[in-house]
Amino acid sequence: ERLERMFRQMSERIEAQITKLHQSDIYRREAISNVSHDLRTPLAALQGYLETLLMKEEVLSPEERREYLSTATRHSQRLGNMVTELFQLARLESGTLELRLEHFSLAELVQDVTMQFELAAQKKGVQLETDLDHERPFILGDIGLIERAMENLIDNALRHTSEGGRVTVALMPGTERATVRIADSGCGIGAEELPHVFDRYYRAPREAGQEPSSGAGLGLAITRRIMELHGGTIEAHSAPGEGATFTFSLPIALLP
Repeated sequence: ERLERMFRQMSERIEAQITKLHQSDIYRREAISNVSHDLRTPLAALQGYLETLLMKEEVLSPEERREYLSTATRHSQRLGNMVTELFQLARLESGTLELRLEHFSLAELVQDVTMQFELAAQKKGVQLETDLDHERPFILGDIGLIERAMENLIDNALRHTSEGGRVTVALMPGTERATVRIADSGCGIGAEELPHVFDRYYRAPREAGQEPSSGAGLGLAITRRIMELHGGTIEAHSAPGEGATFTFSLPIALLP
């Protein structure tokens, strides 16, 4: 009986490993398929516009040539953004990335990153605000990665907020953890979509007039991984028509 139990447990472990490998292979195939499709679309568009420029160079007006070049440049930038996201996520998940740890003021970082998006918000007609507590918590972390995570969240909020809307970035210090909340007044996220917003390659259905993403659908997955590497957490709350709120928290560091 004891021998039978041992063999059964061994069989269950082997079966679990086979299932895990099978799921990993399925994920790998899906990832390759998604990446191939996402890269092929802007690459084909870029090639098409450049070929048109070459074939019709003599008959195109200067304005038409500028328009073709401008469109080709946008597709080139989109392609570059996708490759950058893929490279960043691969590094973050490799397990070999060394964090460049330093003490920094989270409040100052919130202000600096928000300022980077002020012009984009003005052009879109969206009010971008900060709500900072009088306390200035310090964090021990890789400031470059935390900055990238905040950029992803604010960019995501602006893309999903229409003209006349509002995006608020708030910092709420606690006794042990500091919390940053990015809230928008956009179209919101449905209950069936919300559990998947941090999944790799996931893109929520786009509303009419909403800006398309220029990346590979990895921005929020990258943000979650950055938080995990810093002992932090991130969560999303939303409802259709009520905007979305992304909240992350990080451990407060004691200054030496």
